[in-house]
Amino acid sequence: MFTVSAVWGQSPSDSVKVYFRVNHHQFDSSLGDNRAAMDGFVDKVCKAVATNNIERLVVRAYASPEGSQAANVQLTRYRCETIANYLIDHTGISRDLVQTLPEGIAWAELRHLVAETPSVPSQQKVLDILDNTPLWIYDARGKVVDGRKKQLMNLAGGVPYRWMLTHLFPELRNAVAVSVYLKSAQPIEEQTVTTASEVRSDSLGQPNPSDLCDQPDSSVCPTEVPPPSFIADDFVSPYRHLFAVKTNFLYYAALMPNLELEWLINDRWSVALEGDVAWWKHDPPHKYYQLAVISSEVRRWIHPRKPWHGMYLGLFAGGGWYDLENGGLGHYGEGWMTGLSFGYMWPIGRALSLDAGIGAGYMHTRSKEYEPYDGHYLYQRTKSLDYIGPLKLKLSLAWRFFRIHEHKKTSPTP
Repeated sequence: MFTVSAVWGQSPSDSVKVYFRVNHHQFDSSLGDNRAAMDGFVDKVCKAVATNNIERLVVRAYASPEGSQAANVQLTRYRCETIANYLIDHTGISRDLVQTLPEGIAWAELRHLVAETPSVPSQQKVLDILDNTPLWIYDARGKVVDGRKKQLMNLAGGVPYRWMLTHLFPELRNAVAVSVYLKSAQPIEEQTVTTASEVRSDSLGQPNPSDLCDQPDSSVCPTEVPPPSFIADDFVSPYRHLFAVKTNFLYYAALMPNLELEWLINDRWSVALEGDVAWWKHDPPHKYYQLAVISSEVRRWIHPRKPWHGMYLGLFAGGGWYDLENGGLGHYGEGWMTGLSFGYMWPIGRALSLDAGIGAGYMHTRSKEYEPYDGHYLYQRTKSLDYIGPLKLKLSLAWRFFRIHEHKKTSPTP
């Protein structure tokens, strides 16, 4: 379904349709008529922004039936945000006025194309499936036993589906419809380029069939899984910050300034380098609180909801130097440590996050004991310490920066 909305009475020239390359969400102005179409639309939006005449701007994205529903919805979310950010950057429109609607598979537009194409094999049977077969069909126990896509693929030995795959699906792929609604217009009924109505909950609001399927590899179990989380989940941007700078609030309670730099290699792995320094000195009566620690860590993110959001496990190692003395026996030495960490990070803004975690492992130190006496420091002995237990505790504020556009693909190909 490629929606050309007229909810607020604007003319068709107030909408634009642009295309993406197969399985990509980056906007390519050299593809087809994308440049001319978008330039003309940007001019109209700029004029409306200048006169403060925009009620809202809606971006809808779609994909073809190949691949899973989950992958298609995720891809259309990326496409929506790509176009939304493009328009924000080129028109100055407020992000609050831009609404993004990732529609997933364009079932209604497929129905429209089939109805207009008499050469579709078994056309009437295909239309009957599109009109009357739900996306998912459940048995009495709530298990998925059939569905719209499965019936299309099984119809006439798969001949109609393969024909549509070649001749019609390319028309469904990669389209984004953008509409601007003006304040001065009066609301009228929304129009679409299809005559068939489509309820979005039909494709997005059903229970997750994978949770009900006893045999995930069975031919009965669908490959498309429409989890509701793709609607209720947080904003997912096609952009990703590569780095984060963090500082641990808890260490400041110990008068220890600290800084951590983390590099997100991909959605699953990151590496971090942390430095903690407390170099305080109080001459009379020879009090020293001097501590410097440098540690590195490799982190594995566990099913992240999006970059920089979710649980992680880490493996860390580091070393440091210290001089601790409180007017009596002092300890001057060095040590090293290694261990495992566990944490959770969640965003609190477009570039800010909170990171909470704990780490435990093994630490070995070797120090010289000294005693201040008559302006001198008298060596007493050398001691070693082996320790197993908690080594890290943090509640850090993270600033994410160096934003890049994700050039990853969403599989399978929509």
